[in-house]
Amino acid sequence: MEEREMEIKYAIVVVLVIATMVLVGCGSEAEPTPHPGQALVETKCSTCHSIVQVNNAKYSREIWDTTVNRMVMAGLQITDEQKAQVIDYLAIRDSQ
Repeated sequence: MEEREMEIKYAIVVVLVIATMVLVGCGSEAEPTPHPGQALVETKCSTCHSIVQVNNAKYSREIWDTTVNRMVMAGLQITDEQKAQVIDYLAIRDSQ
């Protein structure tokens, strides 16, 4: 091969490698894993409340703890672990 042809082929390879690196770097970020409390809020709280109502309520962790405990006293069927996840999710969501 002529030297000029080799230079052209080398340049093409370099351009392709750079283009590949740029395209890989432009990939979308992975979706964050949803908080386990989110699904519980959507299923448990929505049996009595609209999701809009729940989403519009913005409280501190302490108020959410009191509120969720009141819901348990009113008949909400939820384990202690699920209750902790719901409170954690709502408190984190409202602090952002």
